[in-house]
Amino acid sequence: MYQPTSTSNGTTSNGNAAKEPSHANLELGHHDEPLVLGDEALTPDTLWRFSLTALNARKRFRIDYSGQTLSRVREAAELLEKMVAAEEPVYGVNTGFGHFANVAIAPEKIIALQKNIVRSHCAGVGEPLPRDLVMAMCLIGLNTICRGNSGVRVETLRAVTHLVESGILGIVPCQGSVGASGDLAPGAHVALAFLGEGQCTMPIGGRFERVEARTALARLGVQPLELGPKEGLSLINGTHLSTALAVKAWYEGTYLLKVANLAAAMTLDALGGDRMTCAAPTMQAHGHPGTIECGAELRYWLGDSSQLSAKHRATHWIQDPYSLRCVPQVHGAVWDELHTSATVLEREINAVTDNPLLFPDEQMVRYCGNFHAIYPARVSDRLASAMATLSNISERRISQSMRAPRGHLPTFLVKDGGLNSGFMMAHVSAAALVSEAKSLSFPASVDSIPTNVTQEDHVSMGPVAGLKALRVIDNLRRVLAIELLTASQALYLTRPTLAAPRIEETYARIRQWVPPLDEDRVLTDDIETITEKLVGHKVPVQ
Repeated sequence: MYQPTSTSNGTTSNGNAAKEPSHANLELGHHDEPLVLGDEALTPDTLWRFSLTALNARKRFRIDYSGQTLSRVREAAELLEKMVAAEEPVYGVNTGFGHFANVAIAPEKIIALQKNIVRSHCAGVGEPLPRDLVMAMCLIGLNTICRGNSGVRVETLRAVTHLVESGILGIVPCQGSVGASGDLAPGAHVALAFLGEGQCTMPIGGRFERVEARTALARLGVQPLELGPKEGLSLINGTHLSTALAVKAWYEGTYLLKVANLAAAMTLDALGGDRMTCAAPTMQAHGHPGTIECGAELRYWLGDSSQLSAKHRATHWIQDPYSLRCVPQVHGAVWDELHTSATVLEREINAVTDNPLLFPDEQMVRYCGNFHAIYPARVSDRLASAMATLSNISERRISQSMRAPRGHLPTFLVKDGGLNSGFMMAHVSAAALVSEAKSLSFPASVDSIPTNVTQEDHVSMGPVAGLKALRVIDNLRRVLAIELLTASQALYLTRPTLAAPRIEETYARIRQWVPPLDEDRVLTDDIETITEKLVGHKVPVQ
């Protein structure tokens, strides 16, 4: 299972301040414009770009509400207040939770109930989630409240918004949710910090520090949040973690598919592959949007010809191995998966995944299962499988490079083979990463385990699916780093004959980071260097 690194929350394992994580160097752009929640649909891309701000201790953004958002929120809160005053039974307001749904709560204990649900549900375990995921959870939660069906008061919405804008984020363990009845434990750990309890991370002096939540609120000059009826339940309920994980997998997967198209083009040119396999008429004949799009990206990198392709054109060569010939089709299937996932995720980000829901126009409260995270769980499972497929074909191209089909490159891409082993073991590392990715591709969402004495008898396993997908993506990133290195080495060995101009530009950039291999050296540092550039999106992909 994917485990975030110890510095991903901006602290060391002993809780002391650490240097900013490498992610903070991402080119995030300027957030002079606020993130507007309410009337307009929040897209996965927008959500994640603002969430990435949480990894930069020197960057902030503002949250605004559009149109009639605050009016809708206020009307739902007023309806809830009316029901509480009338002592109408409302789940999670004047009743217990889960199996205790039929236990009535006395009016004088309604406020204590909301604090208790936050505290009691803080039962997560494992490494802390990185700040980008916690920020995404918060933004999804705020967006849900802005739909106007939760009953959260406007003053509570504003108070939480202020804390999120200030970068105060709770410490959230990565394990402990089954992805139904909402991601309750992770949500509770987020909300606990707003109550001034537990620990959080916050930006202090240009870096992140792990501090007691009460201390963080005092530094900001605000009091701990006082919860009203249902507000504890609304803050922790919903598919916030499952969706955040799936969005991160989608966002990183979208970038890495473009890297894979670039790496494939580099390998294809270096090995003398046939450009006609990605010709526009061929792609149109296949008809799938992903094939057409990925074929176009390959043509962008390869151009019409190169010195290398001209040199190989004169030799008798009919067809390339599948890992070269079928790139547009295999990568295209991944493109289609990402495209479909974006649509599902946008719906989930803008869904109301609370329970119960208030409908002021009808003066009604309704009970539902919108908190079931099956949609983001299925997205994560599909993306895990898609990214494993992408890593598999990349590894096959690396393998082809170890003994080039045309025989024009030395075995294992090194001179004086025997004395030198070249990229022999780098390929083995790629194979190991791919094999692990395959083993992680079994869908978590087909599993279910009853909880809450079978009251919650079907669950999505959304966080398990999401964490697993991110682990697969970590593996893919390293496999692609190895392919970029082997393709660059192959291009180096064909000097002075040059590849396509755009490929040469990428080759020159890689050479700024990693020198060519003339004799054996430790390759781990080279692989991790390129991997880090891919983490930071430093390899241009058009």
